[in-house]
Amino acid sequence: MQIRNPLRRSPHPTLTRISKFRHGEDGAAAVEMAIIAPTMILMLIGMVDYGLAALHTMELESAARSGAQYALIDSSNTSLIETTVENSTNLDATNLTVTVSEFCECSDGTSVDCSTGTCTSGSVRTYMSIATSYSHTPILLPNTMTLTADSIVRTN
Repeated sequence: MQIRNPLRRSPHPTLTRISKFRHGEDGAAAVEMAIIAPTMILMLIGMVDYGLAALHTMELESAARSGAQYALIDSSNTSLIETTVENSTNLDATNLTVTVSEFCECSDGTSVDCSTGTCTSGSVRTYMSIATSYSHTPILLPNTMTLTADSIVRTN
């Protein structure tokens, strides 16, 4: 039989619960997850956004190559080359810019005027440059990123 000391008071029930809570490990995983989850979610959104930017860049490169292929068929109609580039991508046309230009060089690499230029050695080579740019808006960042791609093809 245990004899109880009448001078010793039993601890208050609230203090007993706080003591158990302080020494217990129940819910520790939930607290750790609550601390780490926002960081993990931000990292995931950043990775998705980087992947979208890479996808848009690949679409720009493919569209520029499509324009270059069309320039091999008909380099005289630059508006059709631009239309080919715009139609060969799934990107928003309002954020897409296509620039088609023609330039000429000699066989030694010096630049000459395409209409009046002559080369001292070799013949004049004609090239078409198809440059594309797209304004990509990231998911979390407020500013836009300009993605670019270009393709150059010799037409003559």
